[in-house]
Amino acid sequence: MSYENFAYYYDSLMDEQFYEDYYQFILEHCQFEEVFELGCGTGEIAIRLAKDHKTVYASDISTDMLEVAKQKAIANQVNLILQRVDMCDFEISRPVDLILCLCDSINYLLEPHQIMQTFQNVFRSLKAEGTFIFDIDSLYKMNVILDQYSEKEEDEEFVFEWRVDKIDDGYVHHHVYIEDKQESEIVDEDHYQKTYSVNQYLYWLKEAGFSQVDYYSDFHEYHDDCERIIFVCMK
Repeated sequence: MSYENFAYYYDSLMDEQFYEDYYQFILEHCQFEEVFELGCGTGEIAIRLAKDHKTVYASDISTDMLEVAKQKAIANQVNLILQRVDMCDFEISRPVDLILCLCDSINYLLEPHQIMQTFQNVFRSLKAEGTFIFDIDSLYKMNVILDQYSEKEEDEEFVFEWRVDKIDDGYVHHHVYIEDKQESEIVDEDHYQKTYSVNQYLYWLKEAGFSQVDYYSDFHEYHDDCERIIFVCMK
């Protein structure tokens, strides 16, 4: 499920330093001029790259996320080429140097054939020696950290509730409730995410054609009990 009204509150719940860390990670791990981002969300990474004079094609399946990204790009005086795209079924007019799919967007693909189709699309859309960077929530995060996880905050302006229930191994259901008291608006959304083992992703990437894959834990050396695994894949 794509983010709907939640898109307008998404940034207030995210850590600014996380985006800065990701931006630096990208710059350290590849050379590129043109980048295509799948699941760009509100455009935080895309805008940083555009400010660095990269040509940025930013896409998402959520029209609300794209609208937020558009307004932020205008405010930051950068050019983003925005389009609504389903990562399982996309084509670009010419290959690019780098494709990104960040912030556990891949975990919204619940079926193996969707992941495989996405990896194949990405491979076809990269230049020779192009790079694909994506991340996933780890099995440890899904099965341990998020199992029956709940968070609730309330003040004079907002009520925020987030609950996660484990459905199966590596498979969770998120329920997000936001009440904006000032604007008299309510967001009530359900999201499902699924993850697989590192070896399974490595197998799919190899089948898609990627020749070299490195992976990291939360921007550092890989270890099993991490929250986020980042894959850097070379064509």
